[in-house]
Amino acid sequence: MRDKTVQRPKGGRAFAQNSDGSLKFQQVYFVLDTEFRLLWIGGEWDEFALSNAGEAARSNEVLATSLLDHIADEETRRITRTIVETVVEMQEAFRIDYRCDSPSMLRRFHMTVQPMKDSRVLVVHDLRDAQSFPAPLKVWVHTPEAEDQKCTFCHAVRPAGQEWITADDLGEAHPARVAFTVCASCNGLVEEALAALRARKKPTGALTAGFGPKAERS
Repeated sequence: MRDKTVQRPKGGRAFAQNSDGSLKFQQVYFVLDTEFRLLWIGGEWDEFALSNAGEAARSNEVLATSLLDHIADEETRRITRTIVETVVEMQEAFRIDYRCDSPSMLRRFHMTVQPMKDSRVLVVHDLRDAQSFPAPLKVWVHTPEAEDQKCTFCHAVRPAGQEWITADDLGEAHPARVAFTVCASCNGLVEEALAALRARKKPTGALTAGFGPKAERS
């Protein structure tokens, strides 16, 4: 049964509304081993994959494969690897907010990476908020040689020779071909959160800033 809208209850998490009016929790989760293999997949994985034109990413297709093989760019792979390795080393959970938009919808997620036995980790992605764009964006495709860049954490775009711009502000001018990366601001947020985790302290900055570019992005 397909979702119609997304609502955010006061003080609660985001839920999707089914066609019969009932609400269901939106969550994707999976377990990784030390080789980053997907050992177990649950939640709305298949629904999320299909809504992003990810037929080849359905759970039956990716189970027992390496998560890193399904990440398009090297910078996001590096950060993912570092987060998981730090969680395993410190045996402490890592949490951060990020955006994962579709061409028709702005979506804000919260990711938790939780240590488990045998150096495995549980990764949980909770949908916290979602809203339709006023007009659908162009469908974008990761193209390594593209001059326009797109951050995989905040989904902002840096057109060639320009500053980072939110997808909201770009609207229909969103480029169709982008090279995925992680912008300097989101990179800094991740590094700050990891440093706090290693020091067993809370991060000093808000981790929700990954929802959009800041003036200091470079």
